[in-house]
Amino acid sequence: MSELAIRGAKVVTPQGVREADVLIREGKIVRVGRVHRPGKVLSARGLVLLPGAIDAHVHLALPVAGTRSADDFESGTLAAAAGGVTTIVDFTVGRAEKSLPAAIEERLKEARKAAVDFSLHAEMIGWTPERRAELLQAAELGVRSFKFYMTYGDSGRRTSLPVLGAAMERIARLGGVAMIHAEAEELVDPGRGPYPEARPALAEEVAIAELAVLALRTGCLTYVAHISSMQGLSTFLAAKERGAPLMGETCPHYLILDESVYARPDGYLYSVTPPLRGPQDREALWTALFRRELQAVSTDHCPFTRAQKEPGKDDPTRLPSGLPGVETLLPLLYSEGVAKGRISLSDLAWYLAEGPARAFGLWPKKGGIQEGADADLVFLDPQARWEIHADALHMATDFSPYEGFPVVGKVTSVLSRGRWLVRDGELLAQPGWGEFVPWQGGKE
Repeated sequence: MSELAIRGAKVVTPQGVREADVLIREGKIVRVGRVHRPGKVLSARGLVLLPGAIDAHVHLALPVAGTRSADDFESGTLAAAAGGVTTIVDFTVGRAEKSLPAAIEERLKEARKAAVDFSLHAEMIGWTPERRAELLQAAELGVRSFKFYMTYGDSGRRTSLPVLGAAMERIARLGGVAMIHAEAEELVDPGRGPYPEARPALAEEVAIAELAVLALRTGCLTYVAHISSMQGLSTFLAAKERGAPLMGETCPHYLILDESVYARPDGYLYSVTPPLRGPQDREALWTALFRRELQAVSTDHCPFTRAQKEPGKDDPTRLPSGLPGVETLLPLLYSEGVAKGRISLSDLAWYLAEGPARAFGLWPKKGGIQEGADADLVFLDPQARWEIHADALHMATDFSPYEGFPVVGKVTSVLSRGRWLVRDGELLAQPGWGEFVPWQGGKE
């Protein structure tokens, strides 16, 4: 469609909520306010209009524990579209013998079937300071976010502190961001699986403390992925108070579930790293969201079927770690957050749109309802009530950690660059529509 005026919606931004018209022309937002003499008009009265959600942490077609995450770029992004996620940020699949540019080019080819727009984090596996030129080469390909692991030494993914510090110095000069899986290697026991007793909150706390020192010394903007615990959160916030350039993320499963699920007969299905924590951790994370102390809520979407997790039921070393979530991100954060008074509508727009967009070089093209931005928009019925059932979702798994969960608020329609991905509840998204979004701006 060349022009469309959306009239009468409750328009949500991190700065506030107001009733306004939104004029879209050639896939871009050209006006927010009163629109006179529009062409085609769509009434959205009674609906909430949100910026398209950005899930900044997903793992599609990821090799894990001898298998591969169930969603590929086609099924995973169709599911994303159904849930109001119009942009994802996935990862390259790193290997010590593969250069960053080669890994990026390889992943871009795999992503050609994406139904929503996407960007990439470059996974830093086996990187050494002698390969510093690859960081600039990655930046020239539009990737300035670099993912490191402070654990997983048994699989060769861990980056030592000296190498991490050297990388962060270079990333700071590029104007990029270091994204960190923060668990202290010495405090985890891989042989006991992805469970709290094997991966205690202390491991997260210690890793974030070490990371904060490196961020302070290097000046590197640093994004702490999937903060799961009260201890890790407290250390993160204290470091920010000292001036460490940190951004933090948590995930819906840490906000909604807790470690009690592991006592169930099917508790192994809930395996995720870091593991689920206690109710006190969950409440601490909600408090941080209310105070707007974090940058994003993302899903760490890494789905597996029951059959894929079954071999790990009695052998935790064979248990693939990850949960599905990209399709339920926005509805759950609205239902459990906004509808229950834990966060505001404006907070929702921050954590699912502007926050991650600013963190990963997508702003101002993505993440906002403002003139010049892509017309990525989500229409949400705040009164609709429904239940989550895996067999009614589009993710390529037969398991949802939120099975039977009651939800308030439902995505009714979704636009991506002015094109309907969902219209009145019908999924219209098509594989191949998604485009790679390179990092916007930054240093050279």
